[in-house]
Amino acid sequence: MSDKKHKQEDKKVKENPNDIAIEAATNLAGWKKALADYQNLQKDMEKRLSSMNEYVSGNVILDLLPIFDNYQIAISHIPAEEQKQSWAIGLEHILKMWEGFLVEHGVTKINTKDAKFDPNLHESVGQITDDNIEDQIIVEEKLAGYSANDKVLRPAKVIINNKN
Repeated sequence: MSDKKHKQEDKKVKENPNDIAIEAATNLAGWKKALADYQNLQKDMEKRLSSMNEYVSGNVILDLLPIFDNYQIAISHIPAEEQKQSWAIGLEHILKMWEGFLVEHGVTKINTKDAKFDPNLHESVGQITDDNIEDQIIVEEKLAGYSANDKVLRPAKVIINNKN
């Protein structure tokens, strides 16, 4: 910058110091607003990504649950005399890995044992009438239900006692 131009700017500063202070305050306020908007955008994006990850994770786990169910059924059919063989013990270890995977991803089994029917958690697939059992109590679980992050992935399919 030339000396002449520099002297002209110095003269402007000396003539209107309040204008520069006002302009600086305005710029600072604008910068603070932009920073706050950016921080809010970051928080919103984190929430959206977290929600999307939960959705995708929930769908993948929902797709895996039938495999897990069938694996449990297969293991339950191993004859008692063969349960101590190495291949059966290996299958049990794999089942424990499945269970660990579900726990690691926040998946929990929905309680049905001695529970009162809750349409938010259970799906009735049948009913019995037994005067010795309280009304709307689950008497049998046909298919386990699972939840994750306080959301039902799959309701438990149950048979209930219906006195009505």
